[in-house]
Amino acid sequence: MRRPQAYPDWEAIAAGGRRWGGLPGAGLRRAAARARRFTWVLLLAPTLVAAVYYGAIASDRYVSEARFVIRTASKPAGAIGGLNALLQLVGMSRSQDDAYAVHDYLTSRDALREVNGIVDLRAIYGDPDADFLSRYPNLVYGRSDEDFYLYFQRMLTVVVSSISGLSTMRVDAFRSQDAQVVAQALLQVAEAMVNRLNVRIQEDAVRVAETEVTRAEQRRIANQIAITAFRNRELILDPTKSSAMLFELIGRLSTMLAEVRMQIAETQGNSPNSPQLQSLNQKAAAIERQIAIERGRVANSSDGLAEKIAEYERMVLEREFSVRALSTAAVALNTARTEARRQQLFLERVVEPGLPDEAMMPKRWRMVLTVFGFNVIGLGVVWLAVSGLREHASR
Repeated sequence: MRRPQAYPDWEAIAAGGRRWGGLPGAGLRRAAARARRFTWVLLLAPTLVAAVYYGAIASDRYVSEARFVIRTASKPAGAIGGLNALLQLVGMSRSQDDAYAVHDYLTSRDALREVNGIVDLRAIYGDPDADFLSRYPNLVYGRSDEDFYLYFQRMLTVVVSSISGLSTMRVDAFRSQDAQVVAQALLQVAEAMVNRLNVRIQEDAVRVAETEVTRAEQRRIANQIAITAFRNRELILDPTKSSAMLFELIGRLSTMLAEVRMQIAETQGNSPNSPQLQSLNQKAAAIERQIAIERGRVANSSDGLAEKIAEYERMVLEREFSVRALSTAAVALNTARTEARRQQLFLERVVEPGLPDEAMMPKRWRMVLTVFGFNVIGLGVVWLAVSGLREHASR
């Protein structure tokens, strides 16, 4: 099996001209020379075009850079360091999730629409002094809003550092003042977005606390209504106190019964035929019946005080729980309202948008070398494919 050569052997092709159709060797050599020239043209043409465009046509672009951090009210945490520790010293800590939310917002269509209401982006990026491929609209991006959104993504870069929490925003424009103005407008709409998040957080916290207070109040009212209905139905203010009075009555009756029985025993011992024995026995029997009645009032399964006491104590316990719940909800509501007066999220500008005095884009030599490198890689892939086909055909 033959290895593919690094370059086409045009002399061998010319020497074998008769095998390919009887063409003279000189003609094939000229064809081989033209093929070599065509190969070099394919290799160098895109690079030459890129060199001409980036060297003489491409417009300068100025880059305005700003850095900011999203911070929130500090919370107890473990060991901290770096910029986060510095922010904790002033009662603040960085908020990583909110930083990514601001990043997504800055690169969204909503942010573009709001910035376009502050500055005329189409006029800025439609600068007639810019080259025809860089300005808007161009051969790639039309005049629709969607095309302008895609075009603006090329002029805006937002990067969030997962270590420091800093967000870096870079804005390209054809004039240094325009780059600074657009960067300031983007920070302005980002701050407005953070303020909207604050309002939403505050409203949600207060609304949840107010809902809990309302629920606790309704629970407290319902419990008081139940207690009042019980008292009206049973005609008892407090079954516990009534039962205490009832037990006291039973105790007095028991004492009276004991005294009467002592009198009966004494009378029987002194004068067994005394006429007082009958009245004393009747009195003792009456006291015993009354004691049985009073005890029945306590222990009756249907309407006894024991059942009423159990029901009443359950309602009293429910009242205590409802009072505590209402007190806790009221404290939570006051805390939520206090926190709502404080701003929870802050967009802290670490580096203000600068006014560049030198164009940083495009990276002309880098772009030319990049085009050249991709061109060489592309030609190498094509040559390998052609060599493979020839090797397969020669078998």
